Amino acid sequence: MPTSWCATACSTSAPATVLTVQEVGRIASANLVRLRTPDGRGYFQLHLDAAGQPDECRWFGLIDEVTPADADEWAVWIDPKEGLIGWPQFETKDGKLYDRVWSPGEGRVAPRELTEVIEGLQGIRTQHGIAMLYAAPSGAAAPAPAVEYLLVTAIDAGGQAWVEIRAGLDINPATLSLA
Repeated sequence: MPTSWCATACSTSAPATVLTVQEVGRIASANLVRLRTPDGRGYFQLHLDAAGQPDECRWFGLIDEVTPADADEWAVWIDPKEGLIGWPQFETKDGKLYDRVWSPGEGRVAPRELTEVIEGLQGIRTQHGIAMLYAAPSGAAAPAPAVEYLLVTAIDAGGQAWVEIRAGLDINPATLSLA
């Protein structure tokens, strides 16, 4: 892996923005690559097609992080029957409702299990998680994205565990220049 990656997001209406990527995460089971920012608060998530080319891209930024204190608090998030991650809708603190994207329908479903191998300047580390993707109309006028996403993930990494809530927007993969 190069010592750093650079992702450039381009559009016809705005100048290109250059972003240095410090870590690259790979989730082999879902053909996902995550290009992580140096501050750890955001990443571009690329889905790769059968030829290994990006066919979907989303930007995810961290909006909340929770570290449950005990088993009862963890059960609120991950209990197989009642845990928040997996319900048909997820409600944010401001009351906005997001519908489940993965396995839409009624009732709770099991979250997706994701193992991410992250490679960066500090070496290689692995995080295990269970996650669910939710979406809602953005309410923003065009040309802004019509949909905003919420990725809710319970993460276990190297003896530490927490829950991340990330907001996301679609990015046209053709607008990225990866070097």
